[in-house]
Amino acid sequence: MSCKRDIPIPPTDELRNITFKLSGFEAEIAPLSDAQSTTRLTLGVPKRERQALRNIEPSLEPQYLYYWSFNEETLEPHIAVDEAGAGVGFVGKNTEPDFVGGFGLAPVEAGRALSITGAKSLEISLPMQEIESLTAFDFDISSSGTGPKDFSLSYSVDNGNTYEVLSATNPFGTSTRDRYSFDISSFPQFIGIGMLKLKFEFFAGDRGEGSDYNENTGTLKLDNIRVSGVYNTEVEPGDPTIPSTLHYYIFSAADGSVIQQQSMAMDVLGEDGTLHVKLAEGRYDVLFLAYRSDKGILFPEGLTNANAYYFGQHFDDHRAVTYSVLLEDVEVDGSDAVETATLTRCYSRVEFDFTDLSTDLQAVKKIVVTRGHDNYLYTPFGAPANLPMSDAQSITFSGFDRPADYQIALNQFLGLLDGTKHVSYELTAYGETDVVLNTVTISEDMSNNVRLRLSGRLLGNSGTINGFAVALDTDWGKVLDREF
Repeated sequence: MSCKRDIPIPPTDELRNITFKLSGFEAEIAPLSDAQSTTRLTLGVPKRERQALRNIEPSLEPQYLYYWSFNEETLEPHIAVDEAGAGVGFVGKNTEPDFVGGFGLAPVEAGRALSITGAKSLEISLPMQEIESLTAFDFDISSSGTGPKDFSLSYSVDNGNTYEVLSATNPFGTSTRDRYSFDISSFPQFIGIGMLKLKFEFFAGDRGEGSDYNENTGTLKLDNIRVSGVYNTEVEPGDPTIPSTLHYYIFSAADGSVIQQQSMAMDVLGEDGTLHVKLAEGRYDVLFLAYRSDKGILFPEGLTNANAYYFGQHFDDHRAVTYSVLLEDVEVDGSDAVETATLTRCYSRVEFDFTDLSTDLQAVKKIVVTRGHDNYLYTPFGAPANLPMSDAQSITFSGFDRPADYQIALNQFLGLLDGTKHVSYELTAYGETDVVLNTVTISEDMSNNVRLRLSGRLLGNSGTINGFAVALDTDWGKVLDREF
């Protein structure tokens, strides 16, 4: 999850209500098997179809619904009912998270803890749609001699527009480790909502005979953040072609600084895909990214300026779907406004339909698709100085039981393109004991929003490559036919 950095904003009475209407997820797609029939993609994901569980199973007994151990030195939860929508963001002198030695909590080892220098606030985002009841919110905390010694805790049930105080003052007891537990069983307004936000605000507190408070150099340590309750909902896998998470960024059009950014589940959006934000008068660049991913989308954490922005996917995240749009120079003047944001696919679908005899294909036990091109990233504001390198070079398909199982496919991320990018795939067919049966290489120039259908013989003839037809679906933008 991306670490959010709050930017000072003017008083509420100087802000304007801007409503973004998101579209582009509803389209008529012609399946390969029947050009006359259609499948409708709809905005958002029905509540009971969204699946983003991590290290949790349905149970009638209370358990950890969300748990941040920080042992892998990330802000991603160790346990989550909805890993995609959950997040931790903070405001402090360090905009990137630091990690130090943590506190043990059996059976999880001590490992690491989140450390913030000059901590001002911290916010935890918790999707609540599938949760039946809540019991407690717990965590471990400590600070340095010059760090904060008190905090307030508030909550929001309207996606951060307003907050109510849960506990106004919570003085630290020691300098080594304080354990806090808040009973949240009597808050029915938390149950079933799209997002619960819990917000810490840190301050000096009673220093006693200790060191003076230094709001810039004092450090704060948090660990074992956990929410307990009952999760007993059988969730269907959901439609893998529909995005489940929305991430949006609002940049200053003048200097690229981050004004707002947030991640949320798609089904938190208002009716007809509406998103409401408050902005001061000015000009902004607004970027929306909607996605569903098995391995996590690539984008920067702790983003402070548009010139460092990028996003993409790992090559082996072959079912990932990404949609995006960049609205440039959006003007907010003296009145409320409505803006339309039509998102476009940032990937192309590559499908392989092997025309070998089914009896011949049965000899194939595994197919490995290896990319021969770069792992592309979308960088709408120029090439950042630091870009991630993905180690994912290949995708392995196996477990073939029926002839239809050999019709393999992948989603190739390309970003939003005006032109084309070159792609190259090497397909290697393996038999029993991993013996190589044949290798096929295919190259093509293509753009995003393309359905590339490749049909031909995987096993070839005595090791040679026979004709392979390529079709590019018009319902995605174009149609191409090639042979290999």
